[in-house]
Amino acid sequence: KELDTPLAEKLEHAVQLYQGPLLEGWYEDWCLSERERLQNMYLAMLDKLMSYCEPRHDYETSILYGLRIMCFDRCRERTHQRLMRLYYLLGDRAEALRQYERCAAALNEELGVKPSKSTFALYKQIQADQLDEPELAMALKETDPTLETVTPSMLEVLGNLTHLQETLADLQNQVEQNIQQIELALNATGSSPSPRKTLV
Repeated sequence: KELDTPLAEKLEHAVQLYQGPLLEGWYEDWCLSERERLQNMYLAMLDKLMSYCEPRHDYETSILYGLRIMCFDRCRERTHQRLMRLYYLLGDRAEALRQYERCAAALNEELGVKPSKSTFALYKQIQADQLDEPELAMALKETDPTLETVTPSMLEVLGNLTHLQETLADLQNQVEQNIQQIELALNATGSSPSPRKTLV
C-alpha cells in the first residue's frame, strides 16, 4: 500500500528517533530479540520512505534513505538495485555503476557470493545506457518483500522502545556516577575498592 503524506511524515519522525541498536553491548535474550525487531522496523520504514519519494521524483532523498539502509545491511541486494536505478534516474550513470561494485564487494566480503543474475543484468543495461523509463518506474514501485509491513502501531512500538532505551541509558549513567563516587570515597580513606564488573 502506498504511503499518504501524513503517514510518511510520521515515518520520517520515527526514523529520526532511531539512534542505533537497542542497548548495544547488552546480550540478554530479551534484549537481542527486541534489538533485532526494532532494527527490522527501522529498515522497513526506510524502505517505505524510499518508495514514497520515488514516484514524486525526489530521487536524492530516496537515495539518502537507501544509504541509511546500507549502514545496517550492506548485503541487502534489493536496496543496491534500487540505488543503481535511482542514480541512473538522476543522470549519474557512473555512480550507478559504482553502486554495483559496492554491492559485489559487500556480497563477496560478507557472504562469499556474487551478485544475482538480475543485479548483473541491471548493471549491464546501465553500462550500455539501455535502461528505459517504463522499466525503471515498474521496478522502483516495488518494495522489498523481505521487509515487514509498516503500520501505525509500529510507530507506537518504536516510540516506546526508544523511550526505554533512553531511560536505561540514563539509569546506567547514574549507576556509573554512583560507583565512581564510592570509589573516590574509598580511595580517600585508604581502602582499596573491589574490581567492578562492566555494566554492559
